[in-house]
Amino acid sequence: MARFADLLGIEFGEVMEAGLEDVGVKGAFALPGLDLAQPTTPDSPVAKVIDKMGEGLVGGASFKVADLDSAVAEMQAKGMRLLGRLEIGGLKEAWFHPRESHGLLIELCQYDAASALDAVKQSP
Repeated sequence: MARFADLLGIEFGEVMEAGLEDVGVKGAFALPGLDLAQPTTPDSPVAKVIDKMGEGLVGGASFKVADLDSAVAEMQAKGMRLLGRLEIGGLKEAWFHPRESHGLLIELCQYDAASALDAVKQSP
């Protein structure tokens, strides 16, 4: 995280593990929407990507949506495979497998706060 903060001249929030145990990662957010994830278990989805592709930034795009459940249903109707979902604080996320989108991991986010980082800090 320190390396990317220095390279990009951005500040990350605190490293969070609470609420992320089910997906086996810990992570930190930075504005305007960059988040870094580190696996906490060898069988987590992030660990599997690192094993396959090596360390580095994984190509992905995050989109804010008004209704996550409807957006997930729409993506699945279009043939996208859901990798997982997460709710932490006031943030809800869903990720779709990059195989169906030419190697691009797509993340959908729903939150009412000013930013995803602010949403994470909210009570659900």
